[in-house]
Amino acid sequence: MTVLRFTLSCTPTAQARVRHSVAYKSAGQKSAEAVLDDLLSARAPKKPLEGPLVLEFVAGMPIPASFSKKQREAMLRGEIAHTKKPDLDNMAKQLKDAMSRTGFWGDDRQVVSLRCSKCYAAVPHWEVAVYTQEEAQ
Repeated sequence: MTVLRFTLSCTPTAQARVRHSVAYKSAGQKSAEAVLDDLLSARAPKKPLEGPLVLEFVAGMPIPASFSKKQREAMLRGEIAHTKKPDLDNMAKQLKDAMSRTGFWGDDRQVVSLRCSKCYAAVPHWEVAVYTQEEAQ
């Protein structure tokens, strides 16, 4: 049984990488985090989840406007993979940090398994599911 399953209607983004020993966040990064936090706050459990957890997500990425109709259709069918930035591991970090800030769990170290992917989507979104470790087996 799924503990939580939901879709967030926003463009998935990635956690900014530390550059030159300085943790710098651009205005765009801060804005993306605020949007994600707002959407997640509405989905957060009444009390933080406990124990080992499994986090699954699919990041539905926007299709660039410059692509042809034929290319767009191939992307939506999954025939063309999303191999552009952002990196999937940085996207996972962004989502886990936002879920920590909004009270899904006490600490993201509770996530013992991560199942994630990214693909092109007609409407950008995050599809998220959180399970207890026992339920995932």
